[in-house]
Formats: sequence, structure tokens, C-alpha cells
Amino acid sequence: MSNEPAPADAELRLRAQERLSEQGRALTGGARHLDNPQRLLHELQVHQVELELQNEQLEAARAWIEAALASYTELFDFAPVPYFTLDRVGKIAELNLAAARLLGIERARVIDKRLGVFVAEADRGRLAACLKSLFATMSDAQCEVVLVAKDGARRTVEVRTTLSNDGQACRAVVIDVSARSAAEGRMRRQAQVFTLAPDAMFISDQQGVISDVNSAFSALTGYAPEEVLGQHQDLLRGADQAPGLDQDIMRSLALHGSWRGAVWLRRRDGELVRLTQQIDSVPGETGEQGWVGRFSQVE
Repeated sequence: MSNEPAPADAELRLRAQERLSEQGRALTGGARHLDNPQRLLHELQVHQVELELQNEQLEAARAWIEAALASYTELFDFAPVPYFTLDRVGKIAELNLAAARLLGIERARVIDKRLGVFVAEADRGRLAACLKSLFATMSDAQCEVVLVAKDGARRTVEVRTTLSNDGQACRAVVIDVSARSAAEGRMRRQAQVFTLAPDAMFISDQQGVISDVNSAFSALTGYAPEEVLGQHQDLLRGADQAPGLDQDIMRSLALHGSWRGAVWLRRRDGELVRLTQQIDSVPGETGEQGWVGRFSQVE
């Protein structure tokens, strides 16, 4: 077994000897024998300086750790997004200020309560399943639930969970998606209104290329959806339209965002039907303008 000092110990001893030399306490050449009292004193001095250096390192490390902890605490506490630390059953161990504001209650009064207490009863099973999946698979899990604050305010939130380093707890970030959820709900209702509308309707871009039709459209025109999607709406036009009709439509859409008038509709079997058509300019999913066309009986 080697008696050579470890590199870290050797470096520490070298630094201690350099400090002694700077202090004018270096060992002279005639006092280097092991039994010399000056040699023993020197060794004690070196050891003392080594301890001083180690203490300085520990103090520096402690200062760094304290600064890092203060920085982490500030980042956690004042983060704009609500954060929670939960155990396996969803009991709250930690939460930041944004999370307390979201729940509408002081942090101290939330600790050791289950997050599910603040979730709408119908969604509690979804949150429990999310946590169960996280700990069972050790993979990130997320769910969307309705959160009920102390004052009764309801918000649709997305709970994103990730496992802690020890695997015994999880960190959860809660994102308010109420606006997005409401917008998606409106879109679903609008889609349902479009699909079930009694009048024949189609959606097209500004160039007139059809992107969607409803059931009443197929019943009126005889075209299955796949036969007209991607086709220009001119496919539906009879030859005997009023002169300047296209110019009138484009002018009215540009000025008023809508047009209404009588047109000849050509069915799939070639039959011409006189109908009233309403065209409205609407924004598309990516922001560009599109058209919604509606056919009804001539007034």
C-alpha cells in the first residue's frame, strides 16, 4: 500500500507551506531533521495552516450553497407560474406564491391538504389517475381539470407533473388554460351548429376553394363531401347568372363582409335550382379570411 499523499492532500500541503513562507515562517535548511523541535513545530504550523485553508474552503462552499438556495427560493417563490410539490396521493408539501394566489388561500393553510380538495368533484378521478400514472410509469404525466378556488372561482387548468429525484414526490406546474378551453368549446359548438344546420352550407377560402360542407349541402346538391372538397365553388354555379354578379359579390364582401342575393345552383345531376345565397367573410384557423356560404329558398 502506497504512503504517497493523495493529489488533493499534496496540493493542500503545498499551499500551506507557501502561506507559511509568505508569513516568514518557512523551515530553514539546518532544521529539517525529523527529530528537530523546529521540524516538529513546523509540521504543526503546516497542519494548522492546512486546517485554516480547509475551513476557508468550507466557508466559501457554505456561502455558495446559501446563495444558491436563496436564488432557488426566490425563483420558486416569485415564479409567475404556479408550482406545487405533491406526494403520491396528491398531498401538498410545498407551493409558491403564484399557486397560493391561484387557490385564493394563504400558503400555510394549504400545506398537507390534498390538491384534489381544490378540484371540481367530477375531475378528481382524473387528477388521481394522472398521479398514479406518474408514479407507476416514472414518466411525466398531465391532465386537464377544473380548479375551484376558495372564493368559488372556477378555472380550467392543465396539471403537468414530473417525478422528483428521490421518486417519492412529484413537482407539478399548473397552467391556466381557461381562455383556450373556452375558445375550443366555442369552436365545437360552432362546428356542431354548422354540421346540423338545416340550410345547405359550405366553407371556402377567398379563392373559392371548398374546404368543408354540411349534411344539408349534400342533400341539396347531391354531392358527397369527398366530391367537392378541394374543388372551386364554380362547380355549383348555373350558366345563367346575372351579369356582373362576381364583381358585386366581391365588392360587398370587401365593404361589408357579407353578400346576399339570388343565384342559380347546379346540382350534381345537372338540374338548376333557383335559391338565395348568403356569403359571409370569416377568419380562418390561421388568421386568413375565408367564406361561409349558405343556401336557402328564394324569398
